[in-house]
Amino acid sequence: MACESRAQSPNFQTSVDGFSPPQEPQPSLSFWGLMLYLCLRQTLDWSDEAAFWDQLPVGFAPTVRVWNDTFTIPYHIFRHRVREIARLNARELVNVAVAQWDDIPEGAWVLPADDDDWFAPNLAAVLEHVLDGDSPILGCHWTGSFLEVPLNFCHRIRNLERQLLRTPGKWICCTNNYAMRKTEALRTACRSHVHASHWFWDHPSQVLPISNCLSLMNRTLASRTSLRMIHPEDCYPIQVPRLLSRYRQYQHLYRNSLPAPLAWCNPWIAMMHDLMQELQLR
Repeated sequence: MACESRAQSPNFQTSVDGFSPPQEPQPSLSFWGLMLYLCLRQTLDWSDEAAFWDQLPVGFAPTVRVWNDTFTIPYHIFRHRVREIARLNARELVNVAVAQWDDIPEGAWVLPADDDDWFAPNLAAVLEHVLDGDSPILGCHWTGSFLEVPLNFCHRIRNLERQLLRTPGKWICCTNNYAMRKTEALRTACRSHVHASHWFWDHPSQVLPISNCLSLMNRTLASRTSLRMIHPEDCYPIQVPRLLSRYRQYQHLYRNSLPAPLAWCNPWIAMMHDLMQELQLR
């Protein structure tokens, strides 16, 4: 998949410390083409250690302490670095602005995502090509792509089935493989890919499938899923041998570039490789 150069659009705004939302609502269709709004789901403040510990669910704290006792980069700093790589990716997106849900114009196209997700630079151009502004389409989804170390043997088998047999995943919508028009009815679909999947299943005539690979979910060593920090009430501290085993696997994950149609990911994969090489054992 070819990457496009970044458009010089006033709707794309950045600041030294990260992204600033648009100062005023912008139309979905601008002089430069279809305008998308990247809406990041709520997360912790990775850059502020005190705020991080205040916001961290109590049940997750023991696993974070195991990480900090094992590695030279504290957990919150590692997650901050991962987020910064995603921010660099977002700066390359054409006709995409970062905004909170309430600041996005009604009816505009929204990209829900986590703070470590990546998107193809030509995403807006592809969507503009396939979406008709007068159509009743309220949502679209494309091929979900994942970069991860399988959690266990069963997870590895499911991944192979999906790759080789083209078996569908559990959900239509994954973390970042869908877009939707902003309506109040779809607010929860922005926060949760599970809610989005159910809405897409219930409204097939208003959903458009797209075959392109337009995003990638980068499930890192520090992700809550990798560390089994899903629900604080039933979270157990990760055992050091398991953490070290996954660490060694992740040391290899980012060594190779991805082929087309995910070649646009390669600059960010190189940055993740450097970060994993910097992450050393105490």
